[in-house]
Amino acid sequence: MARLLIALLVVGSLNKSSVQGADSDEGVKDPDPEGEIAALGGRVFKSPATGEIVEVKLNGSGNLSDEDLILVSGCSSLTDLSLEHTSITGSGLIHLGRLRKLEWLNLWHTAIEDKELVHLSVLHSLQYLPVGGTRITDAGLEHLRNLPALIYLGLRDTEITDAGVARLTRLPALREINLRGTKVTDECVSSLVRMKGLRKVWLGQTRVSIRGLDQLRAKLPLCKVDLAED
Repeated sequence: MARLLIALLVVGSLNKSSVQGADSDEGVKDPDPEGEIAALGGRVFKSPATGEIVEVKLNGSGNLSDEDLILVSGCSSLTDLSLEHTSITGSGLIHLGRLRKLEWLNLWHTAIEDKELVHLSVLHSLQYLPVGGTRITDAGLEHLRNLPALIYLGLRDTEITDAGVARLTRLPALREINLRGTKVTDECVSSLVRMKGLRKVWLGQTRVSIRGLDQLRAKLPLCKVDLAED
């Protein structure tokens, strides 16, 4: 009788554990990056072929913090990320190092500074990088010199000078540079003409003179010079 009672107690205990385990499993939810990004005011775009998230737009999100970029970094197939007009300071950019497929990163009008750009140096697939309207200076451009695929670099309305442009001559794929509203002068022309693949440069609202523009056009006849000021 004693053995029977013990057996019944063991079976009952196992059944209870199984029920509790089932209840526990029901309480665990799979991560929902799409829903969480939407809650931050963002939009998600998926690949029709794979269903994976390939683009995230968080433009103007007043709720976005640097820590929220941990969530974004979990989208391993991401190729396009736009953080334009957000209040991120750049400390969260360290999390983006996991996004090795990232080709477009929009940081226009954010609060990033020079030292945070070092976190982008591992993004070797990056092709488009608008960082205008930020606090970056010539020193920050040092961190971008090892981006082999970079095609477009937007530096509009920053404190970039001729010395900063000189640091960009090692970017082999660079085709377009937006220098509108920067501190560059005629001295930047000697650096620009070394970029033989350059096809467009924005120089409105700068101190580049007509003489400097003529030199640029003579050396790089295939490069379009945009002088618009708005």
